[in-house]
Amino acid sequence: MKKKTRNMFEVSSLLLAGVMIMLAGNGCKDPKEIARQQGETIEEKPQNKVPQQPVAENAAADEQAGKADDNKKSIIHKTTAVVVDAKKALENPSIEVVDGKIKGVDPYSQAGSAYVSMASRVSTLGMQQAIKAHKALNDRFPSYDEYIQMMKENRIEFAQLPPYKMYGYDAESGNILVLQDNKKKEELYKKAGIPLD
Repeated sequence: MKKKTRNMFEVSSLLLAGVMIMLAGNGCKDPKEIARQQGETIEEKPQNKVPQQPVAENAAADEQAGKADDNKKSIIHKTTAVVVDAKKALENPSIEVVDGKIKGVDPYSQAGSAYVSMASRVSTLGMQQAIKAHKALNDRFPSYDEYIQMMKENRIEFAQLPPYKMYGYDAESGNILVLQDNKKKEELYKKAGIPLD
């Protein structure tokens, strides 16, 4: 029985190797070559060339466009190194700690909420470990100033949050929190015509 199974395995291995060799031999073909074989023609469109402008004018135009589009740009794949002192920030009654739960009324808003929630958690994991290491070595959590110094020395940046959210460091608990300015959120939502949650 073992001999029969081994023979079947060897035969199937040889067949698989043969198929792989055939596939490797054929390789990928150029779409233009395939079109020629089928008697079709592919028209190549000439690239539109933009007339060259002086570098100074380009830089000024890019800077102005960047300022105009800042509010419309996505936060996906962007980072920030801005972290506020949570104790001081929470003195403002419109600022609260966000629980990080996924919210939304439709699949798109839920996906956006999930991205922000998970990106903020994942991006702060490394710094949370550094805070725990500091606590183990010094029997206390780093102060806000020490925390900011640690971030600068290690060039740490977190995932960008929506404009009404921010990262905050709580020196008493040693946690990196996500804070939300409800007043700013209300203003931005009203301006965009989005109903509040």
